[in-house]
Parts: sequence; structure tokens; C-alpha cells
Amino acid sequence: MLIHEMPHPPFEAHNALQQPPHGQQDELDAQIGTPAHNSEDQASFEQQLNDLDLDDLNSISPPSVSVSLAPNSATATSSSVPGEAASGSSRYPASSFVSARAQLAATLTGATLEALRSEIDLAEQQAARWSPATASAVDRDSVFNDVVRSSYVTLRRFQNRDSDCKPHAEENTRAIVHVRNTARDHSSVGDHPERYPIDRARQAGWHMRGKTTTSPFVSLVEDPAKLVASRDHLARAIANNADALHTYTLPKLTVWTPDDVLSSIALRMNAEDHDNIDADVDLMCSLGRTPTRETERLFLGGNLESYRTGSGNNPYKRDSNE
Repeated sequence: MLIHEMPHPPFEAHNALQQPPHGQQDELDAQIGTPAHNSEDQASFEQQLNDLDLDDLNSISPPSVSVSLAPNSATATSSSVPGEAASGSSRYPASSFVSARAQLAATLTGATLEALRSEIDLAEQQAARWSPATASAVDRDSVFNDVVRSSYVTLRRFQNRDSDCKPHAEENTRAIVHVRNTARDHSSVGDHPERYPIDRARQAGWHMRGKTTTSPFVSLVEDPAKLVASRDHLARAIANNADALHTYTLPKLTVWTPDDVLSSIALRMNAEDHDNIDADVDLMCSLGRTPTRETERLFLGGNLESYRTGSGNNPYKRDSNE
């Protein structure tokens, strides 16, 4: 339960991009702006794409994304339309190329919003080299907004200091590394409802039950107001005493939900596993009693701060004399 993370000071943040007032999502575009492209960042992005195995691509990226990334008329073709013959003289639409690159940045590299903007800018520049002069301009804002809506989720966290968003374990491992490792493990199992490997699912389950001292996870919430109204007094204490409320916009692939954790444990419980079956049963029963109205979500990774998109004073904080 995120309510038991008090030893790790409650939720917080600074804005890794720009500091939006109260972290309002509808002001996100104006707050982020369009950063200049950094050649080192792009080289890193390209290297991450090149380092990926095909199994990673199939496990992490939606199968409907079937495009060539090469921005030229001879190789950039789409295979998304059944029965459509690829033509060496056909040109891949610039907007589709930019959208595909942006989607890959989100799903394969876990791009921050700033990095996503930068990748869209660069992809548009690359597409302009081979697009006909009569082609319509790419609506970069539209591409950005579409990818954010489909591939990102906005969560909140109560904190006192900027550093209060680090996990207690594996703090140097980036979220996208965990995603790739999970994808490899999951693909070897092949059971779709079992989203997470059993050992990780157990860690997540015990984290939700308050055992966070050796946890690689960090707790956030969808709706901070529901934490304020929690039946658990420790949850209310976090919401009522934290100095700040921070906003994080995260790739959906990095976020763990209680339902996914429960299903993963339930599907892998084994009565013949005498070393773990009793603990698994206890954990399942304990999780079944965990309130879900607090909308808790878990982030697995040590780089949560890089996804911070807003911060402000905690509007739910009570005066010390109350």
C-alpha cells in the first residue's frame, strides 16, 4: 500500500521540463515547449533502436506498427494495408513516418515528454528531405498529442523533497530496462493474462501491502483526492502532511496496476511449490483486503524524476494546529 511509504518521505517533485502551475495536464503542451534537438540524445535513441532484439520489438511494440524507419522513397513503405503492393517509387507519407518514430520513442525507449518532442522534431526534419515540395506540413503538435494520449498516463505523488521519488532498491536501473527484461520473461511464458514474472509480481504485491524497505517500486496515484479520503489513517497522513504534490507523465508500459499484479500471482501460484505457496496464498488474501479506491499505481525504475511534468504546493495539507 502506498500509505506505508512514510519512512521514505511522502510524495514530491520538481519539474524536469518546466514548472507548470499546479501540474495541470491541460496546460502540458505550453509548459513543455519545443526543445532544440540534441545530437547526443538522438545518437542515444538510434543506438537503443539498433540494440533491440526482434523479440523485444514484438513484445513491447504494438504489432500494428509495421513500417520502415528509413526516410527515403525506395525503402520507406507501409505494410499495414492488406493486399497493398509495395512500390519502389512510392513515398511513405511524412506524417506517418513522424508518427511511427514518435510511437517507437515512447514504447521502445521510454522517452520523456521532452525527448518525445525532440524526436518528433528530428523525424519531421528527416522526412522533409524526401517529401515532395507539395506535401502537407507535418502537424507536430497533433502527433505529440496523439502519442501522449495513447501511450502515456499522468499520475500524482505526494512528496516533501525532490529526492523522495527514488525506490529503496535498484535505484540505478532505468524503467525501460525493467520493461525490456519483463518483456523477455513474459514472452517466454506466453500466457497473456500473466503480465508480470512471478517474482516481480510478488515484490509489487508486498510493496502494496507496505513492505517497501527493499522494494524497487515507487507508489503514485491517479486521483490524489481519493487518498485524502482513504479509510487508512496512514494514507490520509501522507496526503495531509506532505508539502508538495507532484505530477508525472509516464509511458504506460512502465506502470503496474494492482489488477495486473493480482492476476500474475494467481496464474503462477503452484500448490507443489512448497517454498512459496503459503506466502503466495497469504499475499493474495492480503491484497484482496487492500482498498482499491485510492487508485494506487506502481512505477518500476530509478528514474521517476525524469518524467516529472509538474509540481506545486499540496492543496490537501492541513495546518499543524488542526
